[in-house]
Amino acid sequence: MKASNFQLRSSRLPWLESWLLPPGFPVAMNSSYFLGGQGLSTLKFRVRCSQLQLSTNSVHNKKEKEKYSCFDQSTSYLHVQCLRDFPTEKLSGEVVVVRLDSSLILGHLGPCTSSLERALLTIKYLCKARAKVAIATSWDTILQYDNPVTESVASFAEYMSSLLQVEVIPVDGAPSSTSFKQEEWAQNSIILFENLLNFTGEVANCKDFSQKLASGAMIFVNDSFSLSHKILASTVGITCFCYASLAGFHFEEELMKLIKITDSTRRPYIAIIGGSNFLRKAPALQTLTCLCDGLFFVGKLSFQIMNGFGMTVPSQFIERNAVKEVLQIIQVARDRNIPIYYPTDLWCLKNGDSEISGVINSTGQLAGWTPADIGPSTLEKISSIITSYKKILWIGPTNYGLTEKNSVGGTQLGEILESASSDGCDVILVGDAACKAVKRKTDSSPQYTEFQKSTVVWEFLKGRILPGIAALDKVSHGNGLFLFQMAKSCESSNFLGFEMNEKLVIRCLQGMASDEKRNLYFVSTNATSTFRSIVSSYPGRLTLVTIQCPNPDFNKEQNRWRMVRRMLIEAIVDLLHTNGQVYLQSDVESVLLVMKEQFLSYSKGQLVTDGDGGNCIDNPFGVVSDWERHVLARGAPMYRAMLKKM
Repeated sequence: MKASNFQLRSSRLPWLESWLLPPGFPVAMNSSYFLGGQGLSTLKFRVRCSQLQLSTNSVHNKKEKEKYSCFDQSTSYLHVQCLRDFPTEKLSGEVVVVRLDSSLILGHLGPCTSSLERALLTIKYLCKARAKVAIATSWDTILQYDNPVTESVASFAEYMSSLLQVEVIPVDGAPSSTSFKQEEWAQNSIILFENLLNFTGEVANCKDFSQKLASGAMIFVNDSFSLSHKILASTVGITCFCYASLAGFHFEEELMKLIKITDSTRRPYIAIIGGSNFLRKAPALQTLTCLCDGLFFVGKLSFQIMNGFGMTVPSQFIERNAVKEVLQIIQVARDRNIPIYYPTDLWCLKNGDSEISGVINSTGQLAGWTPADIGPSTLEKISSIITSYKKILWIGPTNYGLTEKNSVGGTQLGEILESASSDGCDVILVGDAACKAVKRKTDSSPQYTEFQKSTVVWEFLKGRILPGIAALDKVSHGNGLFLFQMAKSCESSNFLGFEMNEKLVIRCLQGMASDEKRNLYFVSTNATSTFRSIVSSYPGRLTLVTIQCPNPDFNKEQNRWRMVRRMLIEAIVDLLHTNGQVYLQSDVESVLLVMKEQFLSYSKGQLVTDGDGGNCIDNPFGVVSDWERHVLARGAPMYRAMLKKM
């Protein structure tokens, strides 16, 4: 959450409503907040941002320095609110939009998989809690052209009804809960929106489409984890218009599995890495080099490593633009004293006659042959090596880009990992090739951690923030509690909160009314564009502004992690009283540095660092936000800075 807080002081204490409403300012309901304290004036507002674009020189240099350091990307955004922890009484009677992963449904063959069971459990759980469920999903009609289930939304709804044993009613046209007759929901039925891929607003994360998708709904549940790396209206945009955005049962389980990949408590830990395109995967490979105790490269990636070690590799297999990245990874492995392995032999096909095959030494002459997969000597080497490891990650295919029928080595590697798993080794499988190669024992509980789709894992290992996860509410969801506590402890000051989420502000206003707070108010607006017009009309002083823990703005690449805009900073500096303060806070140090440098840069010398200038000062208010409390409870630090107007 991005929180900007402004404390307002005046010689008299007008009720905030009487100040805001008479001028005719259009008050919608959102969740930014003005905070008041003894001698302080604060406004708190919430916006969404995304991946950090480090624009200042010092922060850029910091990023370059850490580019090839061990995996230390802040993962606080992974701590999201889950459906299982949400009060069931708050679900009753509410319209809940569930983003379902259609691949779980369309890929369902034979016995129900655990992933599908969890996805269906999410819907059944909501129905049991008497929520009014609307399912939003998408499917590729070209890839599924021969599947009768995908012929229309009606056929998909019929199939869903058979799985859920509940009536699923298809809704044609633009998806919107308000277009459905509410009385029909009382019969414990479920509605299914039209295929989202039929609407351009879905992929564009269009604000209007997102709002329409959320119309009539108070709660959003995301159960489509495989789309976490994408910025879609149905996974990201919709969260701006719902009071609560939660992870479903399937999403929660997949998220826990993702975190397990970087858990290094089980050691030694080896990664078997296949596939191609070294340059694109370099950041992820760097992470694994820092995280694991051994690496075994297979597939086309192995040629890059062998070339980096100075071995003779056919020129057609070398990625010339990735030589620098290869050498950097080799150097990190040497610095950490961990081994890097590569194939000793290859199973190859004769050029021009795929019926003729042979095994060739990986450093031998490959002229006239096309590598197909790893050979028997390599498999023996893997089999002997992994007995020393307690955790194994297999990500990427072992073959060299040929058809699946040529993946003999992959199949045999699967058998080796089956044996390792039976001996108590933790085995993580990422990608379709790895998951298919290892047989699942249906008569027992799952033995492996599996990800059928590898894209989310690769993006996570690159250190990138996954939009579909970051858009969900955090474990300690911003609910205005900080502002309520500040208003209670500082009754001589006024507090005003700004928030982009209208439904969240409605809840805050309801809480304010029940507590009869007269020095606290909440407004739905974009503080960047309206701050100056609102605060300039206040008949008192603005003495403190606080900005805390921003979230991403996924739609604008150039603004991702650009926490505050110049327009807002200049307005704050102009209206801030002499000796007034700007308090900045984040659980991500680089985020704090960006905000701090932007304020100092755009204030044109009017702001200076207050105190010793460090980034780990104590919280000066004696009141903490929900998220701050959650971060500190995990033993993680909060980074803070205080600026002062001269």
